[in-house]
Amino acid sequence: MKKLLTFTALLLALSSCQDFLNIEPQDQISKDEALNTLEGIDAAIIGAYSSLGASDYYRQHFTAYPELAGNMQPNPAAAGSDGVAGNQSAIITTYREGNFFTINPGYENNSFDNFYAVLYNHLNRVNNIIAALETLETDQEARRNSLRGEALALRAIAHFDLLRLYAQPYLFTEDGSHPGVVLAERPFEVTERPARRTVAEGYTLIESDLLRAVELLGPNARRTTDRIWLTPLIARGLLARAYAYQGNWAGVVEQTTAVINAGQVTLLNPDDYVDTWAEQQFNPEVLWYLDLQRFRNADAGSAGLIASIARVVGAPSDVENPPFCTVTQDLLDRLEEGDIRRELYQEIEGQVYCSKYALQPNSISNFPMLRLSEIYLLRAEAYAKLGQDALAQADYNLIHQRAVADAIPTTLTGTELKDEIFEERRRELSLEGHLLFDLKRTGRSVERDNCLPANPNCDLAYPDYRFALPIPQSALNANPNLIQNQGY
Repeated sequence: MKKLLTFTALLLALSSCQDFLNIEPQDQISKDEALNTLEGIDAAIIGAYSSLGASDYYRQHFTAYPELAGNMQPNPAAAGSDGVAGNQSAIITTYREGNFFTINPGYENNSFDNFYAVLYNHLNRVNNIIAALETLETDQEARRNSLRGEALALRAIAHFDLLRLYAQPYLFTEDGSHPGVVLAERPFEVTERPARRTVAEGYTLIESDLLRAVELLGPNARRTTDRIWLTPLIARGLLARAYAYQGNWAGVVEQTTAVINAGQVTLLNPDDYVDTWAEQQFNPEVLWYLDLQRFRNADAGSAGLIASIARVVGAPSDVENPPFCTVTQDLLDRLEEGDIRRELYQEIEGQVYCSKYALQPNSISNFPMLRLSEIYLLRAEAYAKLGQDALAQADYNLIHQRAVADAIPTTLTGTELKDEIFEERRRELSLEGHLLFDLKRTGRSVERDNCLPANPNCDLAYPDYRFALPIPQSALNANPNLIQNQGY
């Protein structure tokens, strides 16, 4: 219990942020007191992992937001007959705004508006850790390097997610010179009012942090037996993902091939595919789980990641308390007869839900942050972009033929192959937090066949200012050097 309370205090101690973000300080003990030993820093790192599991981050809303672009929509059964009001009105309204692309920068108590504060709180926490590690006197250099590698990777994740949320995609301009986000490379002083940097500068920092994490974690990673701690392979997988957003296809091939050739994870067997998801069993192809069971604070009411996401779109155990969203026909229509992934979706009283995330009371099952299937699909996409169609076909077929046993190997080439790889990515990674981000990074429009009655024209042609969220008005008010995204 003492260790648990110490961890909670450290988590609170490191979550204070600066005035330019307009976030209330939450310090309970000084960060100097918390970070003056390796043991204290280790506990703080666990707190940084835990912050990824905030309800306004991966635990629920951040994972849901990009899927509202076509894979799920607000649930009429939970929201009233018009699909926009009813019980759980605040969350339903939030998801409606995400589905309609009508999010306003002046909203208060809107979960999508909260992304900004949550991510910068995370960055402030991580930067305090990095700064402490630089000056800490210790003879345990390997342990220091391991912690530094974890912290750098955690910093890269937050900057990457901020760019995905608040900036247009890298290729929106030829050289990524359009506005990105404020880059938190160190703890900010209270009086600082930093300006946004370019998208290109943001990805340069992400690349630098992840490459350094690979280097530091390589010989020093202390926590590699469980798939809940960052490792060199996970950092490489995250770097491959970031390279895909940049259009650095040679980099994608290099990093994904390193992950695949390491042989530390294997693709899920088709015979076990449905049960592994539906029963929340250990998945052999997951490189990294976010495990709130290990990172929980003293709040006994805290639910796990799967339970939280299931509350959004998972198959309900209680039809009287249905999830906030349902699976769309747009997604179901992409799954052909014989595709085992169709079995992950079930109709209950006229609405379709996803049993990837079965809603089980008090569940603290783990959420997959990075899977080997994505690694293969990233490499397939990269090979196709590089004109190496045969290699792209091989990686695509590996994933598609696992799902559709009698599928004929693809012989598509060129643009048709690129489009089919995109579709396979949508089928395989559905409801895992990718769709809108994939659409915008590839310059595709949001095209939906089934719209809610209140929003009969629910398409969004690319390019459009609404592919980036507005900077919250509270942050703009606190920092005169921040510039709002064009269009808001």
